[in-house]
Formats: sequence, structure tokens, C-alpha cells
Amino acid sequence: MIFESPPQAGPEACSFRRPICVHGDGHSALDALAALERAWDAGLVLGVPLPTTFDAYLAPAPSRGVIRERDGLSRLDGARTFAVLDDRIPLGCALDLDAARALYAASALARTPAIDEGSLRAESTSLARLAAPCAFVDSGVFQDHPDRAVADRFVAPGYDEGASLFFSWFDDAYGKEPGSLIVATQALAATRTAEGDRWTGEPDVFDVLHASVPQMQDALVDFAIARASFDPPPRFDWDVAWPAKARSLASPEGIAPTGAAYVRIDTKGRAPGARFDLDATWEELARIRWVVVQLDARGAEISRLEANAAPKATQAHLQVVDLDAAASLLVVATNVGPWNDSYDPDDDFSEPHGWLLTIRSEP
Repeated sequence: MIFESPPQAGPEACSFRRPICVHGDGHSALDALAALERAWDAGLVLGVPLPTTFDAYLAPAPSRGVIRERDGLSRLDGARTFAVLDDRIPLGCALDLDAARALYAASALARTPAIDEGSLRAESTSLARLAAPCAFVDSGVFQDHPDRAVADRFVAPGYDEGASLFFSWFDDAYGKEPGSLIVATQALAATRTAEGDRWTGEPDVFDVLHASVPQMQDALVDFAIARASFDPPPRFDWDVAWPAKARSLASPEGIAPTGAAYVRIDTKGRAPGARFDLDATWEELARIRWVVVQLDARGAEISRLEANAAPKATQAHLQVVDLDAAASLLVVATNVGPWNDSYDPDDDFSEPHGWLLTIRSEP
């Protein structure tokens, strides 16, 4: 378990409307307090379980929610938390997003202190995007690494911020109201830890998603396909011309659970009536789903077709016909998890699985 004491800060500014105090100097404390009040009001609408009292400390450091001490009176895991707010963030939408994210992260830690760092950052960013829709969230790092697990905190700075796309998509697709699915994953991931040096992180956010979302594996495939239309798009593993002859493409990087790989194939040069054949093989112990999406000249989806694969298979085959309307084909491979288990975001390492794709055209 990691506990922190509040940093040294200046005098406090407290709200007359909400149980919030900001510790710091000058006008920046008042600006941060106003941003936190707006985030609090939005949190009430979104159903975020806000704390009884809340303290934020201004510092020249990245904003975050922090656990101060364990809540010894709670039957389930609970904690007393505060937030560090980056006093370098400029006034405006950026400050509103940052304040909301820190508040919602501290709120989640208070009730679900075992939540993994990647999911915490991504989910609190998703909720903050609803509270401050004018703010810009940079998803570039996340989209540059589509092969990595969604809640992988070891990729690069900014990755977990972009991973909010994943939770926002699931919330839009399966939540009854904005933010409801995200709040539910935290509420239902309550844990009970015996005395020890770390929280017991089971169940986790993804356990709740698997139990709550019907056909979770199908949903992961749907997200991977939808992700290809986001701005910016994900990095393609390969972008190739129409295969007049059989061609084999190896994975530059393996695919970790919840990750995906993308291969774009230009249909220019395809003979009229020619079909497309795909054969895929991959490393064992991973469930990888292969889908071919037909795209028109604007990049809009025309149709999609999934390759056949037996349970626990390491190979799949697909033939696609009726390609006359397609300007390109997008092959999407999604690692939906291990054969005998589900993805665990608490793992320090999510094992990637390599693949080999053979494509050809048939008259």
C-alpha cells in the first residue's frame, strides 16, 4: 500500500457551497477552487460518489488523486484521500479537466483503493471529459500503441489519458446514462484486504466489465474496429497494395490482451470479380479474433466479416467476395484475452502474442 502525506502549501481557500478546500497561494488557489466547484457540480449529475470533505494541494507536479491513510472503520477497503493539483495548468478548459480528473480519481480511491493505476487514470479522465467537454484530451500516444493492453501504465507518459477513449466508448455503448458504466465498475469492484503491504485488487474494473457487458469479447472486437475511425487513427502494422501474388506479413509487435493490430490493403489494381483470401496464425494461449472490414473511398465502413477459428485455435481462415464497392480492406486482429482467464490490469506485464498473416487474391 502506498500512502502519502499532503505536501507543504500556503494558506487555504475554502468553498462556501461545497466541502472543498484548496491549499496554495494567490489567485491560483481561487481559480482551482472555482474549477473544483464546477467539477463537483458535474460529479453530482454524473453520479460520482464524491467524498464527505475534499482537500487539494497546489504544487508544480502532475495532478493526481492520493491515498492519505486507510479507513479503518469501513467493512470493505476504503481510504481517506486528497489531491495534488498542478499549479502550472493554465486557467480555462485545461484547468477544468485537470481539476475534475483529480477530484474523480481521489473519489474512486476513497471507495476502491485497490483500483489499478492505469484504469484509475483512464476512467477519471473519461468522467472529466464529460464534466469539461471543451477540453482537449491527447489520445496520440494511446493510438500509437494499439498493440498494448488498455490499462498498461508502463507504455509512455500520456498513454493512460488516451486510454480514456476505451472507457468512454464502452460507456456510450452500454451505459444507461453518461458516466454510469464507469461509476458502476468502480462501485462493484469493492475489495476486502487483510493486513498486509498491498491492496487485494480482486475484483478489478475489468472483472466488472466482463460480468456486466454481454459478450465482452465481441465488445472488445467492436471497440478495436471503432478505434480505427478515431482521430488520430491507430498506427497500422502494415499498409500494403493489393496482393497480386500471395504475401506474408509478420507482426512488428505482438498483441497484448485488449490490444489490436491493423493491416490496411488497398484494392486498387484488383481484377474485376477477384476475391480476397486471408490465413492467420498466432502464438498459442491467446484468443485472437480476425475481422476484415470493407471501407469505401471516404474510409466509411461498408461491411465486416470475421474469420473462422475453433476454440483455442492458433489459426484462422477467411475468404471475402463482392469487393467491387471497397476502396480498401482493413484487417483488424483483437486479442480478447488468454484461453483460460480474463485480462488482469494488475499484472505488471501483459504478454504480447506474435502473428503471421498471409494474404492473396483469387480470380
